[in-house]
Amino acid sequence: MSYKIGEVIRDHLGQEFCYVPAGPFLGGLVGKDRISLPAAYLIGRHPVTAGMFQAFLRATKHSYGPDDLTQLQQMSPMPDCPACNVSWDDAKAFCRWLRAKTGEYYALPQVDEWEKAARGEDGRLYPWGNSAPEHDLAYFDHADAGTTSQIGRRPGGASIYGCHDLAGNVWEWTLDSFNDERELHVLKGGSWQNPATHLENGARLFSYPPAKRRTYMGFRVVYLPADLYTNYMAAYEQR
Repeated sequence: MSYKIGEVIRDHLGQEFCYVPAGPFLGGLVGKDRISLPAAYLIGRHPVTAGMFQAFLRATKHSYGPDDLTQLQQMSPMPDCPACNVSWDDAKAFCRWLRAKTGEYYALPQVDEWEKAARGEDGRLYPWGNSAPEHDLAYFDHADAGTTSQIGRRPGGASIYGCHDLAGNVWEWTLDSFNDERELHVLKGGSWQNPATHLENGARLFSYPPAKRRTYMGFRVVYLPADLYTNYMAAYEQR
């Protein structure tokens, strides 16, 4: 199958994904490090929704207590709000559920994969470019509002590949961890509770332990249909 930048690809569950090609981009803390990704991939057009995450909870025996569920439902009251109050362990379990349910491959994005989806190739400061955040581009600085925002409500803030809500709404888990006894993991993108300074593409939030849940934590997933999966695995094996 051929994929085009800007087109919306749907999996068997109707979830929407955007195509990100292999190759170099400018990334890192200030967007000036030349980084090259060896394989193309699909990444969620939106963060995983509260509705989809609750479907996972209903379908599995994953440990998620009533107090945690109440927090999720209060902070993300609509099914198309992003899932929040999600730990790294929860996000990984959700990916395993998707694999079992569909027979296809899903995972959290690597930090570099998340960054390329947000930056494009040119090291832009925010998904939409280098102009300062405005509230019609991203959902941020709304701690007093008490809730996340429904996904896709700010199309002007989409990245060059078509991903929405990469800046603001919820911090998003990535696959990466560090050689640290605390089991540090990385979140990207800033949240609805943060000021504009946290929305830059280079910003990172470190969190531990991996079971930690907070109302500003969410995630989106990488999806690899069979053709992309074969190329992806071969490319990383050659590294």
